[in-house]
Amino acid sequence: MRRRALLAMFVALLVVGAYGAYVFSYPKYPEVKGCVNPFAVTKPVSRIQENWSEAHVFFKLATSRDFWKMARPWDVDYSHVKVVKHTIEYNGEKVTMLAMGIPLKDGKHVIALYEFSKPVQGVKVRGYLIGINESRAKNLTIKTLAMTTNGRYLDTSNCPHECSSDSDCAVTYHCHQYCCNPNWGAAIQCCSWCAFACAPTNPAFPATCVACVEIECPWCVDNNCLQWGGECEGGWVPGP
Repeated sequence: MRRRALLAMFVALLVVGAYGAYVFSYPKYPEVKGCVNPFAVTKPVSRIQENWSEAHVFFKLATSRDFWKMARPWDVDYSHVKVVKHTIEYNGEKVTMLAMGIPLKDGKHVIALYEFSKPVQGVKVRGYLIGINESRAKNLTIKTLAMTTNGRYLDTSNCPHECSSDSDCAVTYHCHQYCCNPNWGAAIQCCSWCAFACAPTNPAFPATCVACVEIECPWCVDNNCLQWGGECEGGWVPGP
């Protein structure tokens, strides 16, 4: 028992130390200005399914500041994490986007995490904390509870409608828009890759369905939005 406790303490210290080292050396990304939606200005080219080990996923999440803004590594259901590497086109250039669908153990939340090899309009990392409201396929609804951009956290649970463009905000502020309420049925139909994950007979449904569609086809979610929210924010600079 004592040996197990010491091992747990060692692992915890290792994670905290790795995260601390990562934050200390965290790269400085350019400021994001204006209504930026990386999926609206990029085009999918190809995709590759990544078969990461649970240890690899754990270390990746433990050293991601955006992930820590929304959850903790020990909250994750590692058996159903999905990782896909996309090649996308942005301004005529090929860019890599690593997408991770991360169901949490409670079965009621999923984190979608996107990391771009080069900033897309200033966005290097974008994350979403998604709440699942219903379990039946025909009534499945999801809600964007929070989002992060380059380490900056924004609570979106109330879906504020402060702005639709920068002109609605004060001079030094920018309008940040996000999808509060996707048309989930249309998004599932759009993303044919996720037929099995979104079948009600899947024992891990609906969390695996949300993770799959968000990671395989984020454009499907973005293009089937029923309600957009917007908030005026000052200079979008990465947080601590």
